[in-house]
This record gives sequence, C-alpha cells and structure tokens, in this order.
Amino acid sequence: MNFYKAQDQARQRSRLLLVLFVLLNIGLVCLINLLFAWYLWVNDDPLSLPDRVFLDYLSWQRIFWVASAIALLLIFAAWLKWLDVKQGGGAVAEQLGGEQVLPLTADTAERRLVNVVEEMALAAGVPVPPVYVMRREQGINAFAAGLGISDAAICVTRGTLDSLDRDQLQGVIAHEFSHILNGDMRLNMRLLVMLHGMVFFAELGRVFASSRSSWWVDSTKSRSSNRGYLVLLGVGLMVVGWCGVMAGNMIKAAISRQREFLADASAVQFTRNPEGIGGALKVIGGSHVQGHLEHPECQEAGHLFFSAVMPSWLWSTHPPLDVRIRKVDPHWDGRYLQPQATLTETNANADEAIKANRPETRVIEGLLGTLAGAELMKDYHASEVAAGQQEDSLYQLARDPYDARVVLLGLLIDGDQAVRQQQLKLIAAEEQALVDRLLGCFEQFERLPRAEYLALIELTLPALKVQSASQYKAFKRLLLQVVQADQQIDLFEWVLYQLVSRYCDAHFGAVRSRQNRHKQIDSLADEYAVVISMLAYHGETSEDMTLKAFNRGAGVVGLYTLNIVSRSDCTRELFSAAVVELAAATPFLRQRMLKGMVQVVRHDGLIMPLERELMTAIAAVMESPLTGLDEGIEG
Repeated sequence: MNFYKAQDQARQRSRLLLVLFVLLNIGLVCLINLLFAWYLWVNDDPLSLPDRVFLDYLSWQRIFWVASAIALLLIFAAWLKWLDVKQGGGAVAEQLGGEQVLPLTADTAERRLVNVVEEMALAAGVPVPPVYVMRREQGINAFAAGLGISDAAICVTRGTLDSLDRDQLQGVIAHEFSHILNGDMRLNMRLLVMLHGMVFFAELGRVFASSRSSWWVDSTKSRSSNRGYLVLLGVGLMVVGWCGVMAGNMIKAAISRQREFLADASAVQFTRNPEGIGGALKVIGGSHVQGHLEHPECQEAGHLFFSAVMPSWLWSTHPPLDVRIRKVDPHWDGRYLQPQATLTETNANADEAIKANRPETRVIEGLLGTLAGAELMKDYHASEVAAGQQEDSLYQLARDPYDARVVLLGLLIDGDQAVRQQQLKLIAAEEQALVDRLLGCFEQFERLPRAEYLALIELTLPALKVQSASQYKAFKRLLLQVVQADQQIDLFEWVLYQLVSRYCDAHFGAVRSRQNRHKQIDSLADEYAVVISMLAYHGETSEDMTLKAFNRGAGVVGLYTLNIVSRSDCTRELFSAAVVELAAATPFLRQRMLKGMVQVVRHDGLIMPLERELMTAIAAVMESPLTGLDEGIEG
C-alpha cells in the first residue's frame, strides 16, 4: 500500500475532525446556555420581576460570556491532555498501565515480543520503538501511541502474550506498525486530546450534582430548594457532557473503522501471512475476555487499541470481529479459536535466534517486500544463533541500557591515535567506567565489518530510551564532544548523531515542530540537487556513472534539467541543511524525493554501507519510512 497517500488521507481526516469538533462545541455551547438560562430563571424571585419569561435570560451578552467560559474550559481540558500526549508514546502507554520491557528481558514471552517488534521495525525501515506490556490486563489487545515515528511506542497486554502464537503476535504488531506509518497514530492522538473536553464537562456536572457543591447555594434562598436546582443543573451538565462523549464516539467511529480495515490489510501485506492477523482476531473472538480491559482510562482511549476495549452496541470504534476476519480470510468457517497455553520455555528458546538481526543475512526487503511467514523467519535467523548467544557480543551490548552507550562511543572512536586519546580523555572525564568498558571491547570493534555499523546503531535506540532524561542529556552532550574531538564532523558521525537525536529526543520531551510548507518540488530543487549529488558521489566510481545516477534521481521527481552540484561545493554542512529543508515538504512530496534518492543509490546495483547509512538518516530527518532500498539488490 502507499503509506504516504494514507498519511495525506489521515491529514484530510484531521481537518474533517476539526470541523466536526467545532460543530460539536457549538452544539455544546447552545445546550449549556439553555441550562444556565433555566437555572437563572427558576432561581429568580418571581415577585420582583413578575413579567420576565425564560427567553429574557438568553441575552446575547450572557450567551457570549457562557460561550467564552465553555471555550476556555474546553481549551484548558485539551491542554491538560496535550501535556500528557506530547511526552510521546511511552508516556501514553504508562498512563494506560503499560510497563516498559527491557531489551534483554528474562521473561520468555516478553523477549519474543521484543524480537517480533525488531523484525517489523527492520521491515518497515524505521528504528525499533520502545515496547510496553500491560501486565495486569488479560484481555487480548495492543496499541501504538505517539505523534510520529520518532516518539512511537508499541504496547500489548499480558493476555496477548499468553494467548497468541508467534504468527498471530506478528500479525498484531504489523497492524500497529501500519498505524504508525500511515498517520493513524497521530490522528488518534488528536482525537484523544480534542474529545477529552466532553468527558471533562460530564465530570464537572457530576461535581455540581454532588453534595460537595453546597457552597454554591445562595444564603438568602431556601438552601434545600436551591440545592435541588443545582443538582438538576449538575445532572443537566452530566447529560450534555455524556451526549458530547457519545457524539465524540460517533466521530471516532466514523474516522476509525475504515482505518482498522486498512491496518488489517496492511498487516497481511506486511507479513504475507493472512493467518497471522486473521488468527489473532479469531482467538479474540474465542476468548471469554476478548479484548476487554480493566484500566479506567482505556475507555476514553479505546480508539487506539487493536480491538474493542469494552462491549459496545452503538458507534463502536472497531468493526465487528467477524467482518474483520472475513476481510482477511474470505473462506472462514465461522468458528473462533481458543487461546493457546502460556508460552513454553522450549518455544521461547527456539525463538531466541531472532535476537541477532545481523545485516549480512538481511533478507527483509522493505515494507512491501518479503516477510513471507515463519519459514522465512527461521531461515533469516538460522545463521545468527552462534553470534547472538555470545554473552558479550556487541549485539548483546547494544540492547543493554548502559552498554548501548559503549557501543555508540566505540563506533565513533577514531583511527588516528592522537584523536583517539582525546576522545578517551573526554569520555573518562564523564565516566571512567565507560572507558574501561570500551577498552575491553576494542578488539570486537576492530573486527566488526563496516556493513554492520548501522544495525548496531538501530539496536541501541530502544535501550537509550530506558535512561533517565538527565542521563540521556549528559550522554548526548558527551556524544557531541566525541564527534567534534577532531574539529570536524564526517558523514558517518552525522548519521549516528542524527539517528540518536531524531529517534530519542522526543522520548525525553524535546518535541520538534512539524512543517509541511513545501508542496511543489520546484521550491526544493536546489536542496534536492545537493542531497542526490552527495549520494551519487559516494556510490559511484566514475564521473560518468555519477552523473547517470544523479540524472536518474532527478528524473524520478520530474526535475529533468537539474544540474549536479560540484564535488567541492557538496559539503557536509550544505548537505545537512538541505536534508532539513526537504523534511519540510508534504508527505506525498517526501515520498517522491525518497524514491528518487533510492534510485540514485540503486543505480549501480550495489548498496555500499555509507549509502545505506545516509538513506536511513535522511529518512529519519524526514520522519518517513524507508522502503524499496533492498528490492533485488545485493546488500
């Protein structure tokens, strides 16, 4: 499927959501104005103004002030929810009862989950997101949360781990990755924020209706009579608020249902195994708890989840299970499946091969490629068992929150002895233990093939997110000092720093603004020329082949008269600035440009390590999945 087109559709639905939200608020203002007018009318002294009628209490001035107060309260409620959401997908997962899974967890079922998420991230061309488990929930459910690829998180329930086999779990995770890539996740976050105000008004009405609101009573009136009217006002606000909640559910249902069908279809396309996602849905139907959850906040966030979090007969955010199953399995016999027994140690040990993820066996060829089921996955990881089981292998260290820092610093250590000593001195000033650990790993770094650098970087990212914010800030400062030790930044150092920054900053609260100000390729012609020139210079061995690769990339986006930037002018600084500017394009335009870059890299039929690294970092800066890079190409 075309995920960029899906992102544009999600953005259009965001505009529709805003229109519906405004209309819903107008209706809310009208109803609450009527309620307050009624309250003032029944509490007024009929002897002082005997001729006044109900409509006299609906003056334009009063309507304005009530509407202003409602708007401020809605904005305040949405702002409070936004403070939670903007912290990233991990924060949302924790608010819903999720607990982060360490990459080297000893729990066999959770280790299988981490392995599956790593596979999906590799296939999608995105870094591995943090993984969370709702350990107290036995319902079979999962969700993806976050505002973009860089701060996404995957969360599943314990019931999912205990009830699904590997193929079924893979189908569920593929479904959630689809939500990340096609823009649904960000849309779902906006729904959560915008509709939070409706719940707020319902709760406000409950407070008014309670006995604790007696301080509102006018002392000059009958306390019991006034309290009765106030209780009725509170009940009215509750009714209005919950009507708003129901209307919000209708909006969520109108937007979400088709997105669930799309994500199910994407999961099949992702894994090439309809029994995965189909089997998971059948198990949910056969479970006595289905996808139902106990956490009190899950109902409000129900549209985030893989399946319905509670029974619903009206305006469910999810299509019926049987309809979803028949979409992916038209020949279904109508019988649901019973949940499997808890994952056994034997099955987990068989699955352990997945932990290696070494690049020379990389046969997953992008999002539209070749995840062709369990057999393929066995072949994919069979040659990795020996290396993956070494206790102190770099691939094991990359998954550890402490040693992940060692791996990244080790990849930056310079070959020049003087620069290396300066780098080690900087690291020792921060923490001597890091230097000791590095010295113990030097031989492994020296033997490490250049083609494996990127895989190690990608594996460190989830582990880095386990650190505290202060630890991450200190490490990032040290990372920059080590990069600049030789007074210059080469392309690999730029790649490493960009991947760490783009995929970890948001997790620790550093949110970048998203701008889509470029809609036409002509406005980015100069920047695009710089980027594809850099890619061509680092992938081709002759000037003629370099120019052909450049022209191929220019033709993909329709810039047939574009001129290559000279090698001397194509500096790292100019390249970096150009990539940042390209990131300000619309999703559809970013797709075209990334396709053009991929064609430049693929021109000679061989992808060099630096080319792969550059493409990965460019996609990270542009917040876009990298697909199609390996199709029919030697790695």
